[in-house]
Amino acid sequence: MTGTATTCELNLGKMDLSLSCLRIIRPIQLERMQESLNKFGQLNPVIVRRQEDIFQIIDGFKRFWCAEKLGWKHLRAMILDISITQGKAMMLNYNRVSRSLFDYDEALVVHSLSREHMLDQVKISSLTGYSRSWVCRRLGMIERLSESVQQHLRMGVISNTHARAIVRLPRGNQDIITRIIIDNNISSRDSQVLIDKFLACSTTKEQEYVITHPMEVIELALDGNDIHDSRLSRHGNRLLKSTELLLTQQNIFAGHLTHYQTGKLKSTELDILGGRLERLEKSTGRILSLLQKNKSIR
Repeated sequence: MTGTATTCELNLGKMDLSLSCLRIIRPIQLERMQESLNKFGQLNPVIVRRQEDIFQIIDGFKRFWCAEKLGWKHLRAMILDISITQGKAMMLNYNRVSRSLFDYDEALVVHSLSREHMLDQVKISSLTGYSRSWVCRRLGMIERLSESVQQHLRMGVISNTHARAIVRLPRGNQDIITRIIIDNNISSRDSQVLIDKFLACSTTKEQEYVITHPMEVIELALDGNDIHDSRLSRHGNRLLKSTELLLTQQNIFAGHLTHYQTGKLKSTELDILGGRLERLEKSTGRILSLLQKNKSIR
């Protein structure tokens, strides 16, 4: 960074949002920021870089959008005299401690430095202060993920943890596995299991089975004798295994229950399932009661 940083009140109309394309802002984040601004006012300045009479926002996009919605005319801003590449590097560094950037946000910034400014991995590493292997992994998220998967990630349909698992797949298989994850509401943890099984397939027929029976594949993978921790006693391992199996079944049940086909069940089916769901509700209450009574092991 060159020059001296100055802080002043800036008119919102003089702020440039062009770098906002390198950030994914979720609605819940905007709601929390607006609530904070309403209650406490602006706690931290927006960070901007000077471009003649316009000031390009580096950090503070949520503050800007929420201030605009609240009808504010000005925000307190810290003005820096830095280059565009330094500005993009600072987008990463300002959020390093708080970890407010997701992996994909970081990947967008790194990919921008590579594509738009023609910087290689060594130069990006030197500029940002991150290791070359970190830079390589972030570039991989953009270069190896299909555009469809990236779109789901930008929209918040899948999480960054999902994306870390999906990126291990060949591009040609990513969209169908992603669709399975979305349609069955599969957790990021179980997605890892599903993708491990898919990658372990040696034939197309085996892959087709994973695609057509994803929940069964996950259940069978976790319902084995390999759930064991040598640090635990025999009873401790039994409790560990039953806990893992219960969590697995819970994820499978949640995926089936929230599937869109549940709303299309016929009245006869609802009659059959209704009693069992009532039993499940009572059983869930019992499990919750047991957990509350055994807080000592948590």
